[in-house]
Amino acid sequence: MKKFKTKNVSKSEISTASLPDIVFLLLFFFMVTATIKAKDDQLVVQPPEARAVTKVEQKSLIRELTIGYPKNAALGVEARISSDGKLLSLEEITKWVFEQKNSLPESQRDQMIVMLRADEYVKMGLIADVQHELRKADARKVLFRTVLLRGGA
Repeated sequence: MKKFKTKNVSKSEISTASLPDIVFLLLFFFMVTATIKAKDDQLVVQPPEARAVTKVEQKSLIRELTIGYPKNAALGVEARISSDGKLLSLEEITKWVFEQKNSLPESQRDQMIVMLRADEYVKMGLIADVQHELRKADARKVLFRTVLLRGGA
């Protein structure tokens, strides 16, 4: 009678010992590469109050212009225009509109919405001048950011 040798069959297992290290490295990578958008802190803005507001569904189409008074006295005391922390002159608004439209997909460029966030005490003449420049650049969808009154609709 022949004796058969039995082979020891070892189970294949995936080692999970390095899994916490990999998770930590991924977490560290995303923390380092994440960007946090700084709030526009050059201008002081107290938005006007409204009784009714409309919510925009496609937030990716919104580009925001801020009109307010400088926090820093070195920038003067007159109301200024700002976008993403950069101060703009009236003459630069047309260029700004074209840059913003070019940042959108081609099919959505004509749907861009300009959100004006203006201080309630800014002179209406400056806001009218900004609207005129936006019209010249064919940015016709303009909204005003407001604060909803309590008890408003």
